[in-house]
Amino acid sequence: MVTLDSEGRCVILEFRAFVLIGVYSPANRDESRDDFRLSFLTALDARVRNLVAAGKRVFLTGDLNIIRSELDTANPEEQQRMYGMTREEYMSTPARRILNQLLEGGTILGERDCGRERSVLWDMCRGFNEGSKGMFTCWNQKINARPGNFGSRIDYVLCSLDMKDWFSASNIQEGLMVILTNMIQHCSLPKLTL
Repeated sequence: MVTLDSEGRCVILEFRAFVLIGVYSPANRDESRDDFRLSFLTALDARVRNLVAAGKRVFLTGDLNIIRSELDTANPEEQQRMYGMTREEYMSTPARRILNQLLEGGTILGERDCGRERSVLWDMCRGFNEGSKGMFTCWNQKINARPGNFGSRIDYVLCSLDMKDWFSASNIQEGLMVILTNMIQHCSLPKLTL
């Protein structure tokens, strides 16, 4: 457990009304960190489930570095080809499987894993935008993919199932960067150099 805590990837704040968990999950860059990544996600899954079982309301938010479904990436067929996977293998990768078992309506092929028999969280974005395409949060900067919105959704705002009625809308504003860029170009303020 010390190894999992060593990178500061999770902040947990407990309030009277809910527990807020902010995460930056390890990415899937290469096979060298697969065990660490899965250990982190397994521990996160257990923590969320334990909090919900204790009667706590939970928000899980942040960069999970997982594409939940084919709808959450611009070109799932290309990714499947690139990794040499069938659709079933793609949808059943260990990280995706953990996330989808945590979520109400998550795609799970086959039987649920022991200890993950029921869903405990709700994906707010998909809850209000079930079939919407192009709701991405991550783009390849090397090829400037953001202006064309050719990306993936790997960042989430999830909440306990008993909190669903707290909200009336949720959205990803895909054109926000373009709007901000246009505002800066037409603004008389001096440009900042970082």
